[in-house]
Amino acid sequence: MPRSFLRAALVVTTATTLVANLSACRSPDHGPAAAPASRPATASRPATASRPATASPDAAGAVYVTGAESGDDPCARVVSAVGYLGLSLLPPGQEEAQHWDGDVRGRFGYLRGTLAMYGPRLPAPAAPAVRAVDRLARTLSLARTEDSRRPRLLREYRTASAAVLAACDRP
Repeated sequence: MPRSFLRAALVVTTATTLVANLSACRSPDHGPAAAPASRPATASRPATASRPATASPDAAGAVYVTGAESGDDPCARVVSAVGYLGLSLLPPGQEEAQHWDGDVRGRFGYLRGTLAMYGPRLPAPAAPAVRAVDRLARTLSLARTEDSRRPRLLREYRTASAAVLAACDRP
């Protein structure tokens, strides 16, 4: 197949996925974009007619994590988001060589959304570290953050995220 056809197919697929994901987001008033009539039951979750299909709001009503449920363990969600980000980071000690593409910056943004939803419900000793992680993730998620600052900020992030994991009794 010609490359241009493959690129066009990728663009169409990406656009379709983006539209589908955006339609699952909530409107600015934090009401559901479209409430399903019912949700199929699974082994871990009974069927309900009132539960949103994609996510549960945080205390302010905002939704940041698709698939999240209000009853989810906050430590499990935050530990998962830290691990998901970690898959795109080079090992400790290699901060100077870290690439800062959209994948890495986007995962810092995902972590911020997870912290917005679940951070307030983490164990109290994690609060200062959660604030530090959020501040660092905000800066590291921005494309305009100077490359010269990123290695130091990444080292600070690693320290703060380790404190959050420790508060959740996770290594």
